[in-house]
Formats: sequence, structure tokens, C-alpha cells
Amino acid sequence: MTLPRAILLVGSLLVLAGCDASEPTETRGPVPIVGWSNGGDVQVVHIDTCNGDPVAEIVETESTVTITVTSTKRDPGDACLDSLKVELEADLGDRQVIDGVTGEEPPGIEG
Repeated sequence: MTLPRAILLVGSLLVLAGCDASEPTETRGPVPIVGWSNGGDVQVVHIDTCNGDPVAEIVETESTVTITVTSTKRDPGDACLDSLKVELEADLGDRQVIDGVTGEEPPGIEG
């Protein structure tokens, strides 16, 4: 193999290796709730992901309903919100809704 061809081969391999090390544009994990509305035994939560296939884990007690949402955060970020209907075992009543990510009550929305 000639020296120029060997240099070209090594350079090509370095470029290809650099392509594998790029940062992913999507990450999946817990995301905070940006708004919610009370529908009795169905709560509607909104999260700051765009078509991120959100899923919720619900823990109900006598005084609280903790909702933890996991979704895929995609670019372009704030371009749209995902909505998710969360069915409870019983009406919310006077129980407090807690965001499982922040540990606080998420902001309510009208609707």
C-alpha cells in the first residue's frame, strides 16, 4: 500500500469513528408536569415534550396523588406539548396532586 493511500485510509477511519461519538438528539427519562386539569377520576397532565410517547406512574394515598411522567425529550423542545390522560382508582376529591419529578404540586390549568 502506498503512503498516500494509507494516509487516506487512516483519515477515513478517524472520520467514521467520530460519527459514532455524536451526542443523541433524544433522551428518555422523568419530565416535570407543566400543567394539569382535574377531571374527577381522570386527570389530564401536560408535559414539555413533543410526541415523546409519555407514560405515567401513579401512586394514590388518602391525601395525595403522585404522578410521575417519563417521556422522550426531542428537539425542537418547546415546539409542542404532550398531553396524557391519567386514570385514578377514585375521584381526586380534596387530595393534592404531586409531580413525582419535582415533589411539588404542578401548576393547574383551566379546562
